[in-house]
Amino acid sequence: MVSKNYSKVEKKKKSHEVVLSIIIVNWNNKDILRDCLNSIYHTHNDSEYEIIVVDNHSEDGSVELIKKEFFDVMIIENDKNLGFARANNQAIKVARGNYILLLNNDTVVTNTYCFDRMIEYMKKNPQIGILGCKLLYPDGTLQSCGESFPSVWEIFKSQILFAKTWKRLRKNKPVDNYFKKVDFICGACLMTRKEILDKVGLLKEKYFMYGEDVEFCYRVQKAGYDIGVLTDESIIHLHSKSTEKNLIEMLYHSITNDLKNVRMLHHSNLRVLLVKIIYLMGILMRAFLAIFRKGKKPGDYLKLFKRFLVKQNK
Repeated sequence: MVSKNYSKVEKKKKSHEVVLSIIIVNWNNKDILRDCLNSIYHTHNDSEYEIIVVDNHSEDGSVELIKKEFFDVMIIENDKNLGFARANNQAIKVARGNYILLLNNDTVVTNTYCFDRMIEYMKKNPQIGILGCKLLYPDGTLQSCGESFPSVWEIFKSQILFAKTWKRLRKNKPVDNYFKKVDFICGACLMTRKEILDKVGLLKEKYFMYGEDVEFCYRVQKAGYDIGVLTDESIIHLHSKSTEKNLIEMLYHSITNDLKNVRMLHHSNLRVLLVKIIYLMGILMRAFLAIFRKGKKPGDYLKLFKRFLVKQNK
């Protein structure tokens, strides 16, 4: 973690052209947001960029923190929680950069000038519409190196076979190819061009949180662009630090948005039904395992099971 505060380093005046707009959505995560911003200044303090933070009505002093410590960060203050997609769209509309980076507040940038190298790669490869980097857990194990579009099999592996847990136990091995083509990039660190957003449109605001990255990448693919990851670049992603404050609500959005995307991708009522069954089974399995896991409450998963079952039957 970055401990030194770089927020008051004298930075370049933004009178020149802004190359990169870094957009961060925040909701009641003051300390994590501070670490994220400091890590950017620590690794990119000579770059031509702007940072825009959209605060979704935090009540923990996040806005005051930015005004006091990060005086050149542009802040958009919302009077209620508008969700991830809508908040990002607010910033995209005012962003001045030719390149747009959607960055989660629960990330820590550790590689010096990694965003600059991502931009250079996109400049040299105009067919790439969206670019990401590897996401690592704080212990250095691999979290994501790009993902496949959701399908019945992928969701079964994740929910029933706990594929992500087994994946984390594997070592973070170097990948042979510098660029890895994937279906979609996690919205925790997603870089695109402003011109592509102008062409395919903004994030779909029907996705309150989760799933909007899948839908956006799908549209960019349909427009004829490639999507991929630079495997030599990585950032730390603490993962779900915002969502853990309201676990049931956020998991519900994650599941229902997965269902939207399965329907969008496969146009099959049968596959959507199978995914619903898999998720219900997965919730019950996690309710049982929560008995033995520190900090987990079986009742939370049972409430989620009931809510999901009731809403889907309406």
